[in-house]
Amino acid sequence: MNNFTKTGKVRYSLSPDGKILQVFIPVRFQKRGGRRQIIAPDDGTGLVPTRTSRDETMIQCLARSFKWRKMLDSGQASNLTEIASREKVNVSYVCRLFDFSFLAPDIVEAILDGRQPKGLTMREMRDEIPVSWEEQRRKFGFPEPVSV
Repeated sequence: MNNFTKTGKVRYSLSPDGKILQVFIPVRFQKRGGRRQIIAPDDGTGLVPTRTSRDETMIQCLARSFKWRKMLDSGQASNLTEIASREKVNVSYVCRLFDFSFLAPDIVEAILDGRQPKGLTMREMRDEIPVSWEEQRRKFGFPEPVSV
């Protein structure tokens, strides 16, 4: 049973009676976005480590939009003009970013984790964010969420 065959980094062995196959795949666990993720090796098996590229500008815009939405929802501000005045920014800037607080939760999570489609920028997203979460995913190139 200790006689392992290696294919790349994956090891496997077959019991002497041929009934049990043991497979060892070296993985590491990494915490991303508050969740543990399994990072598998790239050894020609098609298992490629997840690489992220967090876009800090996108994350900052999301944070501001959710902050401003909370201000409106809690009654701390009565409208976007008041928010702009308090934040010392242009009203048009607040209006452009405010819609980001209505993105689908899985899109927000992907952006925070750095898993947004390559090349996607806030400038591309801010022009017109669809109301429908399905349409948002289609327009911006995000996959449908996986149901568990």
